[in-house]
Amino acid sequence: MSGPAPATSEVTLPRTSVYAQLRQTPRVFVFMALLLGGAISLGSKEVARWQYLNEAFDSEWGLGSAAAISAVAVAVTSLLLGRVIDRRDPRPFLMLALSLMAVGNLAVALVLIPGPISPAWVVFSSIIDGVAVGAWGVTLLKTQAAFVRPGAEGAAEIVNILRLGIGGVIGGVLGGMSPDPTATLIVGSTLLLATVVGLRWVMRSITPRASSRGRTGMVAVLGYLRRTSSLRDLVTIDLALAFVIPTQVVNLVLVGMDAPQVASLSITAGMVGVLVGRLGLTVIGFRGDPRRLLTIATVGLVVSQVVAAVALTDGWLIKQLLVLPVIIIIGSIFSTYAQGVTASIIQQKVTEEHRGGLASILVAGRSVLVSVAALGGAALAVAWGPQVFTAALALGLIVLLAASRRFAAVPS
Repeated sequence: MSGPAPATSEVTLPRTSVYAQLRQTPRVFVFMALLLGGAISLGSKEVARWQYLNEAFDSEWGLGSAAAISAVAVAVTSLLLGRVIDRRDPRPFLMLALSLMAVGNLAVALVLIPGPISPAWVVFSSIIDGVAVGAWGVTLLKTQAAFVRPGAEGAAEIVNILRLGIGGVIGGVLGGMSPDPTATLIVGSTLLLATVVGLRWVMRSITPRASSRGRTGMVAVLGYLRRTSSLRDLVTIDLALAFVIPTQVVNLVLVGMDAPQVASLSITAGMVGVLVGRLGLTVIGFRGDPRRLLTIATVGLVVSQVVAAVALTDGWLIKQLLVLPVIIIIGSIFSTYAQGVTASIIQQKVTEEHRGGLASILVAGRSVLVSVAALGGAALAVAWGPQVFTAALALGLIVLLAASRRFAAVPS
């Protein structure tokens, strides 16, 4: 399991099942099972975060600003760490990132005990979250690749995506059942620290792949992408999807409609949709026609967003406790599959010597674009209302479909 991967940007996607690709390296399943604790913590934190930010701010700008601050921290951390990770053992950095997440959650929990969180603490906690997520995103891709054989990196990423979906649903449900965000964050911190202990044990059994002996860093990765046009186009599609499918869409609509009573239901529905989308990705893998499936998922998301925009007239959708989660689930399924399949293909195609550097570009780029989308969405929602915001997202996807020639860079 050690040594550089021979994969290039032009490798053929494996058509066997995800399980068939990974069954010879079963330790990757143990690794992902342990990381499930971190995903549960993140899922519950999303619910708690919405609760304490909604209490602290009276408009969409609070959510958008917090997301923007965190995104800048993610981008800076990932870009700085990418060069280091391609030359060093990623395992200590992975454990450090999880530990920092736990400390950040615990700090916010303690601040919430006397009352609502202050804007200063929102800024501080957003920075801590961003640094932790930036380090985590870069180091995880390098570490999980070491658990599998060369050529199965895409399958490992698909399992990782599924792990995040399962943990997100469990965490969202538990967060909704929690008596308050303080308790949610304290339990989540404990779970993260337990995950760190487990990871220390399982990661001792692997040997990180050989470090890069050539030039690393942003200049080297950009040169690599210039030489490999197919991978460059995939990265462009991946980042464009991050921009036109903002993660804060449900939160922004809920704040704009002043509907805290359906927050837990809506967030949980979104997580269920994410899980179903990731299950579909895991079952399908790279079989079939990824380009056609990606196109279908994108068109389906456009349709669901248009339906949601119309149904928000006079707040009708917010009052429909059956229709609301169904639309959210459908949209989440399509968006999750679309983003997951491109991310997995990229991990399959990138060479090992540039995996950390490319991960830093992806993590930083996605984070910045998501924050820009969140701020733009907040501006649209404040000025024109949630309906216009939702319709604008559908229009953005249509533009992407046309500009990419229906995702021509995605292998068929």
